[in-house]
Amino acid sequence: MALVTEKKYVFENGLQKATAFFELTSLRVDTYCVANRDEVSDHFKVIWIEDGTGTYLVDTNEFSVEGSGIFCLSPGQIFCVKSEKIKSAYQIEFDKEFYCVESHGKEIACNGLLFNNVHQASIISVKENEKPIFETILQQMIGELENKGVSHKELLISYLRMFLIHALRLLEKQESETLPATHHSNQQVQDFIALVDKQFKKEHSVSGYAEQLFISPKSLAKKLQALGYPTPLQLIQNRIILEAKRLLKFSQMSIKEIAFELGFDDPAYFSRLFSKNVAVSPAAYRKQG
Repeated sequence: MALVTEKKYVFENGLQKATAFFELTSLRVDTYCVANRDEVSDHFKVIWIEDGTGTYLVDTNEFSVEGSGIFCLSPGQIFCVKSEKIKSAYQIEFDKEFYCVESHGKEIACNGLLFNNVHQASIISVKENEKPIFETILQQMIGELENKGVSHKELLISYLRMFLIHALRLLEKQESETLPATHHSNQQVQDFIALVDKQFKKEHSVSGYAEQLFISPKSLAKKLQALGYPTPLQLIQNRIILEAKRLLKFSQMSIKEIAFELGFDDPAYFSRLFSKNVAVSPAAYRKQG
């Protein structure tokens, strides 16, 4: 394996007790190397494979990168590397104390698009002529992290927002070539996806979400269908099942405890729902490793 140069740049919040988290990692190798790893994200992450190839699993979604690509992870998502050969890459990692996707993300429409969308996660391809803008932003981030000045956090947030905006522009361009309408054209779909991710443990009904969004369940279903999503009920259940899989694989909670955690008063009903969607029982799924 070639020599690896990995540098981490960490945001420091001075003497304040509540420290927001922001970290930028830069990876450089002399020649392409393999770096396999499986992990669960604790923070929001933006991963840019600047130069390399790889096949990745984000929860149950598989993606391939050829040359250069960007993808985003939300807290709790499972990230697996099936195969990877990279020469250079960057990872931006932050928590909601540093930048709250749920509140500030709406300003650039990244909530429900880049983050908090386990139902239709995307890989953003980056062409050679599109790389310079991302390289410039990241170098500005590194410069600020190495030599912080006045309004240090605010400037880093500005660079982060710039990176996300350019990523969103590429995503919108790519999706416009395959979908009849882009996510940007339907704010209610974005809001529904974000709401499900926030409330799926306590709200299991389509009508409950539709009422909060001031839309009928039938209209919501039509909007989701137009963008290639499953029905609202299936989308809600998919989110529940995904969380169940995470807990079965990465926690010591009993199946009964998992059922209660996901808002089910009847563990038997939870097990039937899981078996219907996964084709095996929760106990059998856990044994599969």
